[in-house]
Amino acid sequence: MAVPLTVSEIANMIGVEETIIRQTLERRDGDLTPYLHEPDPSGEDADANVSPSQPQTPLLRREGLPLLITKLAFNIPTSDIIENLASQVLHLMLVQEENADLTSKHQELQEQNEQLQHHTKELQQRVDSLESELAEQIQLREKAEAESRKGFWSIFGRGESKDS
Repeated sequence: MAVPLTVSEIANMIGVEETIIRQTLERRDGDLTPYLHEPDPSGEDADANVSPSQPQTPLLRREGLPLLITKLAFNIPTSDIIENLASQVLHLMLVQEENADLTSKHQELQEQNEQLQHHTKELQQRVDSLESELAEQIQLREKAEAESRKGFWSIFGRGESKDS
C-alpha cells in the first residue's frame, strides 16, 4: 500500500494552509472516509505535536487527493484557487521544459556514446591488427635467429671437419 500523505505534505503539494486541510480531514466526510488512514499513535505515523490522549488528524491516501481538493474548493475564495492553479500550471510548464531539455541531452549523450563505442571498436581492431603484426614479426625474428645459429654452428662444424 502507498504511504499516506500527511497534512504538511498535502499543504505543500496543493498550496493550501495546513489548518484548513486539518479541519477538512478531521470532519471525516463520508466521501473522504474510504481514503483516510488513521495514524498509529505509537508508530511513525504519529504527529509529534499531538499528545497521545488527543485524537490525531487522519492521513490521506493519494487516491483521495482529487476529492479533497474538490472539498477544499468550496471553502476557498476563487482568487486563491486561481492563484494556486496558476502556480501549479507554471510549475508543470517548468517541469515540461526541464524534461524536454533532459530528453535532448539524453539523445545527445546516446549519440556520443554510440560514436565512442564505434571509435572503441576501431581502436580495438587496430590493436588486434598491431598485435598480430607484432606476433608475425616475433616469429620471423625467432626463425631468423634460429637459422643464423644453425648457420653459425654449421660453419664451425665444417671448420672442425676440414682440420681433421
